[in-house]
Amino acid sequence: MIPDKNDQTIIKQLHTASNNALRVLDRRLKPLGVNSSQYFFVLKLHDDPGVTQDQLVRADSRHQSNVNREITRLVTLGLVDKRQSATDGRRFELWLTKAGEDLYPQVKAALDAEEKALSQCLAAANGRVSQQDLLAVLHRIAQLDNQ
Repeated sequence: MIPDKNDQTIIKQLHTASNNALRVLDRRLKPLGVNSSQYFFVLKLHDDPGVTQDQLVRADSRHQSNVNREITRLVTLGLVDKRQSATDGRRFELWLTKAGEDLYPQVKAALDAEEKALSQCLAAANGRVSQQDLLAVLHRIAQLDNQ
């Protein structure tokens, strides 16, 4: 195979790193019955019970249809309860069920293990890149869409 002339571009390496990190996270989450597309909702609903789907879309820059699909799956799995808002009948508030709350510490542990592995990759850079610096750069990249 011919070497890719764009292998050493930032976008290629971001894409590859993201895909690999998500695959590893999926392996960590698989025994728990959730995946890397769903774990965020378990964490968010634990920390902010009663949040609406619209608020989730805004909080994580996810497309509305993706949020709807994953919330529907989590409801089907018995991890999320979707309740009509008492103040606005057009909105639905989301809550973790007992099963969802019981799952939370395991999901958090899987995420913490992934964060540790990623931090070890930074440590292997011999102090040339700090976690704080990398996060600052990634936050700036995430804001490119808002410019």
